[in-house]
Amino acid sequence: MSKRNEKTTVSEAKLAANILNAQLSTGPTTPEGKAKSKMNALRHGLTGQFYVMNEADRIAYEAFEKEMVSDLAPAGAVERQLALNITQNHWRLNRARALEYNVYGVAHEFHVDTVDADTAETEASITQAHTWLQHSQAISNLALYETRIERMIARNEKRLEVLQAKREAKEAEALKEAELLVCFDAMKCEETLPQDHKVEVGGFVFSAAKVFAGLRRKVALEEARHFEANGWDPSRRYSDARKSRILTANPLPMAA
Repeated sequence: MSKRNEKTTVSEAKLAANILNAQLSTGPTTPEGKAKSKMNALRHGLTGQFYVMNEADRIAYEAFEKEMVSDLAPAGAVERQLALNITQNHWRLNRARALEYNVYGVAHEFHVDTVDADTAETEASITQAHTWLQHSQAISNLALYETRIERMIARNEKRLEVLQAKREAKEAEALKEAELLVCFDAMKCEETLPQDHKVEVGGFVFSAAKVFAGLRRKVALEEARHFEANGWDPSRRYSDARKSRILTANPLPMAA
């Protein structure tokens, strides 16, 4: 038998043994073992990635993620992925800082019977010094880890900021066309525009109700600036071509 065939035979024998052993494994049977195995089932809903957490940490993380992503206000898959990366790295940063506190806490418990000083503050200082001398490399590694995470956060925040700025600029440009189109539709309409009337420009969908609300706000702000510039004198009346029948009338029926 050649060496090549011998290796193949050994590999097949190993594979058969592994399959047999796997069939004999039924997983944890005790309540404690089953409770631990539940952690393996925790996945992130969007990425399918495993996060090994206990139940309390999972609840805390999900609340943290929801608030962070909401504040970052992503739109679309790419922006949301960046927002999730930022959120997860902030969680990792908080966890790294907690680990540093825990290192000092464990060391304090270890030295509580070996350090004897006049005050509790002095004992704590001595304990911290012992911890640094014994675990300085680990603590330094944590600081390096934090620095790398902060850089990743800053990089992803910049990428998200650029994407959002481009999207918002495109949306603002599309809104100008939408305003014209909605006003044109209102002008042609013999009665009132349907409550759900919408226009699409450049991939953005604008409701007529939102467009008219924005236009009325623009006119109201310009009118307010006019009166502010004239000392709030009501006799100095404001006139603007945009304050037309389309805006002053109600082109949309009242919502039920």
